[in-house]
Amino acid sequence: MRILISTLLLLALPSAARAVTVCDATWVDSARERAVPVRIRMPDGRGKIPVVLFSHGLGGSLDSGTDWTQAWAEAGIASVTLQHPGSDRGILDTGITTGMSPMQLVARVRDVHFVIDELARRRSEGKCDLARIDLAKLGMSGHSFGAITTQAVSGQHYPLAAMQGSADPRIVAAIAFSPSPPMRGHDDAGAFGTVRIPFLSVTGTEDVVPLTPQISAADRQRPFRAMPPGRKYLLVLAGANHMQFNGQDVLRNGMAPDPHVRAVTIAVTTAFWKATLMHDAKAADWLARGGPQEILTAGDGFETK
Repeated sequence: MRILISTLLLLALPSAARAVTVCDATWVDSARERAVPVRIRMPDGRGKIPVVLFSHGLGGSLDSGTDWTQAWAEAGIASVTLQHPGSDRGILDTGITTGMSPMQLVARVRDVHFVIDELARRRSEGKCDLARIDLAKLGMSGHSFGAITTQAVSGQHYPLAAMQGSADPRIVAAIAFSPSPPMRGHDDAGAFGTVRIPFLSVTGTEDVVPLTPQISAADRQRPFRAMPPGRKYLLVLAGANHMQFNGQDVLRNGMAPDPHVRAVTIAVTTAFWKATLMHDAKAADWLARGGPQEILTAGDGFETK
């Protein structure tokens, strides 16, 4: 109750959430002969609105990030979830390690560029009025491999030739759920010193993955620490594991997400989008002065620079 009341007062969220229209489609990138499934969440209304893209983790699907994208849409922010062939749930049949190659990251980055191009070109998709989307207010987000994808299109530098030109200048703010440090042997400052846009990193003290044991929970804070100052934020939730940030009501172990992790994540991420995409002065001030600390519990942390 304390979390809900504090969030409503501090962020001035509407007393009733907006109704949301959901539209599924598959968009085909003819240049790559690649079909990219998308799920659009469009808040009710007629005016122009911001939009946020969401990229799933390894083995994920359009269901990934549902808790986050639904909450953002209810707050007035459209979302488009991407499903990346080759690193989506299809690899659960072919072998999960097949989706972890650098070329899959390249494909994901190109999926993001393609979907942004399509949003600029298309006027509608089913019952979703895409003409309402304001691409001058475009955010990017993702979990796990989707966080890596988000880092890449937000300005992370890669020494790989195939990753040159990954950053998309149309993206004006980003959130990475379970971000990753650069590949082994690569310099943190060199990798993240080029991320200039507002950026929120969200992680937990138990945010580890058996497939990548070399990445500790503490390592997931490294992107934030290496980025240049200027509207950079870090949220760390005590006891939160990797799948808590997948944004689904049922985790892979069959358990429900921790309600504190879910509530705080929604509150802080929504405030971030309101501040960066909707130019909400109250939300921006709340973040800048460390306001999220008021809704945290023992062991949680929030930093800004």
